Amino acid sequence: MHHDMTPGVMAGLSWYYLLASLLNAAAAAYVSYMEIVSEGASRAGLAPRTRRLPDWLMVAFFGLYGLATLLILGRQYLPEALKVAYGLCALANVMVAIAAGADAAHFSEVRDAGHGRGAEVHGPSLDDHQPAVGLGRPMDRTLWTLVWAVVAVMFQAMGLSYALGGQFALPLFIRDFIDFVSGPTTFFVGATLGFIVMLVWRRFVANGLVAWAIVNLLLLFFGLSMTDYDFRDIVTKPDNVPIVGMIVLVGFFNWLALRRAVINDARMAQGLPNLEERDPDKTLTWPDLVYTELIAMVAQTIFLVIWGIALQAPLEQPASSTSAPNPSKAPWYFLGLQEMLVYFDPWMAGVVLPSLIIVGLMAIPYIDTNKAGNGYYTITQRKFAYIMFQYGFLVLWVILILLGTFLRGPNWNFFGPYEYWDLHKLIPLNNVNLSDIVWIELIGTSKPTNILLRELPGIVAVLAYFILVPPLLATIPFFKRVIAQGGWLRYSALAVLLLFMASLPIKMVLRWTINLKYIIAIPEYFFNI
Repeated sequence: MHHDMTPGVMAGLSWYYLLASLLNAAAAAYVSYMEIVSEGASRAGLAPRTRRLPDWLMVAFFGLYGLATLLILGRQYLPEALKVAYGLCALANVMVAIAAGADAAHFSEVRDAGHGRGAEVHGPSLDDHQPAVGLGRPMDRTLWTLVWAVVAVMFQAMGLSYALGGQFALPLFIRDFIDFVSGPTTFFVGATLGFIVMLVWRRFVANGLVAWAIVNLLLLFFGLSMTDYDFRDIVTKPDNVPIVGMIVLVGFFNWLALRRAVINDARMAQGLPNLEERDPDKTLTWPDLVYTELIAMVAQTIFLVIWGIALQAPLEQPASSTSAPNPSKAPWYFLGLQEMLVYFDPWMAGVVLPSLIIVGLMAIPYIDTNKAGNGYYTITQRKFAYIMFQYGFLVLWVILILLGTFLRGPNWNFFGPYEYWDLHKLIPLNNVNLSDIVWIELIGTSKPTNILLRELPGIVAVLAYFILVPPLLATIPFFKRVIAQGGWLRYSALAVLLLFMASLPIKMVLRWTINLKYIIAIPEYFFNI
């Protein structure tokens, strides 16, 4: 029996929430004091900024953190050094949050008392938020400074509670409910719905305030989830830690690209140049780029050295032909293919579909004749290309990697995020082939002994899918333009690639709904689809 809360876990969570508090205190200080001119917004005609980060606050903040660092380095010689260091860091966080909130309220009072009347004559200033085109109105800096300051104090209070021995954990009924509703179906459907929400409400998602609010919710959810032993055991495995980092990086850079695309689309709709056209200056390879690459190389080397010291290499026992690990997983970048093996035969999941992915990527420049979007971010001008690529990459690849990494356990069974990986878990499934459904369940007779006649329903279904669907797609206005611009040959290649791409979610849905194993099942010749 493992305990969810141990002294080590509580100590780790106290420092985790200290970091979360630091991030929000920094956000509050940024909104309160800094110049906020979003991408593409002009500074022309704006009065100088009067908001200033107080020198005393910077000195006090870095002084407290510097003293805490010295205490941590000398913890072998100083009793209770870690507790004192934690207290100093917590004091610094709360001090910045309170100061930022108080100063933001003061700036608002000054503006209401006099700056507002002056603004009617002299115009707005750099004290005001200058939003990017397409992302809504200027934010209320006082309000959002106070919001992030309160969040910082709340996170710090949670950290202090763990540091003082508190054992607050994610309620068991919430964990049980999440495990109960979890499954490949809900996981995949949820990812698809999330992708649709991101696309439809992309202007809302691209807003920095919304993104930071989502980050805080994820920080809270992850911190509370770490109080569960089984969740923590999976997430903190040395070979799974990089996948957690990958989630952060993929999420951030996709959001950044989405934001710039939204801004560009809004600017071009108003006849303004896109962000990339506004900054056409080129940077010299030497010395600018080489210096940047050198600094990045040194920083990455230091990071990898620290990583290698902090995390043990995930080496297992020597390989043996008599025993295999359970679950036996491929490297993380092949887990998407391993998940596809649940729904397809190895020749299809391991050879045909990966080959089509490679061929499709090579064929894209010759199939897509739309030159819009070259050199700048856009969604409106390349909506079809954006949707297809992002859905294929995020939902049909990254999500499958996450599913295989964190939610597939012994015997490749699906386990909830808080569920114990029971080696003896059994899930009774009665997978059937399409021929079984047609001949036995629908017609009510035994399957024919002739292979072609037995599999005739599946053969007809596959041929209809690849022969009848392309002409139907050709009636859609978008594909009509593709045919008019590139001809039938390009369209046929595009249609075949799209149909193979769609075959994965279709087969997944059929497996989840009617337990369909194969559409065509000819095991006599090792041919199954």
